[in-house]
Amino acid sequence: MTIPTTEIPAYQLSGLGGILVGHAIPPKPGVSARDEPQPHTWSLRSGVYTPRELVEGFAPLLETVFYHLGEDSPNTRPARASLLDNVASNLSTNTRESTLPFQDDVTDLSRREIKEQAEQIDSTLVNWARDAPNGPFEPNLNLRSPCENHLLTPGNVELMFGKRSQPHLMQLCNEYLHQMVLLRDALLPFRNFDKVLIPINGKAARGMRHLEPARERFLTTLITKSATQSSVVELAKALLEPNLPQTDTGGYGFQYEHGCILPSFLSGGDTHFHLLEYMPTKIDPLEEKVLFDYELSDYFTAQRSEIAVGSLVRAEDLLSFPSDSVSPIVQNAHVAITSSASSTIFQLKLQLGLNNGKCIGVDIGQIARGHRYSYQALTGESTGVLNQNAIVHPALDILLQPDSGLITAKQGGLHVIPTMQPIVALAILGKIYPENVVLLPEGGALGQTEKSGKDFEPKFVIWGGVKQGGLKGHF
Repeated sequence: MTIPTTEIPAYQLSGLGGILVGHAIPPKPGVSARDEPQPHTWSLRSGVYTPRELVEGFAPLLETVFYHLGEDSPNTRPARASLLDNVASNLSTNTRESTLPFQDDVTDLSRREIKEQAEQIDSTLVNWARDAPNGPFEPNLNLRSPCENHLLTPGNVELMFGKRSQPHLMQLCNEYLHQMVLLRDALLPFRNFDKVLIPINGKAARGMRHLEPARERFLTTLITKSATQSSVVELAKALLEPNLPQTDTGGYGFQYEHGCILPSFLSGGDTHFHLLEYMPTKIDPLEEKVLFDYELSDYFTAQRSEIAVGSLVRAEDLLSFPSDSVSPIVQNAHVAITSSASSTIFQLKLQLGLNNGKCIGVDIGQIARGHRYSYQALTGESTGVLNQNAIVHPALDILLQPDSGLITAKQGGLHVIPTMQPIVALAILGKIYPENVVLLPEGGALGQTEKSGKDFEPKFVIWGGVKQGGLKGHF
């Protein structure tokens, strides 16, 4: 597929040596003046919002409540501060009023990620709400807000149901709380949640209530099982582009009118488990909406090829990182469209240009799977000699194996693949059958991998290219 690229700047990620991802697009937030809300009603106007702009768009609901409550009595906590404290308590993950409660000691990795993500979003949304200046209000605003069981803190019960209040003010307060909860939950899939551009059709629904079915499906999966990659992607699609094509896998990312959504590990640093990243870029400028789907719809049934012959090395000779076998050096990297099932379903590869002139492509969907299913070497474990010899493979041999299928070792064994480059380590994760792959930092020792991963062979250790950190390593 040929895409004209003249005069369109490339979009470059900051980490992993600067992967080029499509062509940068200017942000286009803005709201429509053509669907001005009717008097005495509230909704968001049609347009493209940043999350902060959405918080500002919710504000008239609460500002109207403050207007009717009137001036605060001396020596009492102001109503504004008190109700925003209530919002903070509703968005928190560990209060009586929590709308997304978690236990303090979350051990499941996917739930832990969502908990940490929710807490980061919670504090940001509340800070935005507190920092917002006193905004517009509608004195005659009166709407029916279905009860969502969003609890008031004890101090606010008297405020909302006492002599200062009026019957309809609790409805406005409840609607504001619910819109903030919907926004928090809608932003859970995105690492850089504050940068996402969100299209809103103000004529189709009140505020963000159109997301309620998608939110309920996501939370049901989170509570009854745990967050899955498909559930995270589905929630992101419901927010940004619900009319994408359907596939068996659901895809791992997509392009919509205002940018691309891809796995967050492509930006390097402390990597996440399931989170995605918003990127202000178009991989195909000619298409408005595109689903990025896996090359292998089911990795379990995919063809498996035998790993290339390596060098058998005695355990006592592998006490330090085998830097003499490190290759290759990546000189440039970019995301490329390699095939398309239709004009709206693409497969993407991470293309690596090497210092030996070769170019290698690895399916980004399979890299994402390999990264999710990998294990970090345990810290604090034995750093002594292993109880078995290992087979060392040059990274280039792994990357140059045929594109079809995934690499395994039918005869078992411990297979070690050294590399100093994070982007090479990630690419290797997309080549190996993702069942028993351990990530070991360059300064670590193979003894740390004995109790990592699964207790059977083959076991693959990618040695180097990663540091301890994040939920799934620091690249």
